[in-house]
Amino acid sequence: MAKVFKALSNEQRLNLFRMIYYWQKTMPKSECCGVQKAFTRACECMDISRSTISHHLKELQQAGLITCDKEGQALVCSINHELVDKIKTYFE
Repeated sequence: MAKVFKALSNEQRLNLFRMIYYWQKTMPKSECCGVQKAFTRACECMDISRSTISHHLKELQQAGLITCDKEGQALVCSINHELVDKIKTYFE
């Protein structure tokens, strides 16, 4: 859990995780299984450099909070809901 909380302790990373979580939750399942082009969408929404976003995505992925897969030139990111559920139960 310490690795997860460390990854989320950065405000920009926390915001990026929340955006991916929101995008995945609000997108119709018929559109995609994850968040397509998350990198491009994040660049449009956040006022930080592309290299910083890339670093934050890598940190979230290493903590197990998201998975990222390349599909052609698109980056598809998905929330690890199993880990999110573990975080919720951690506080119970």
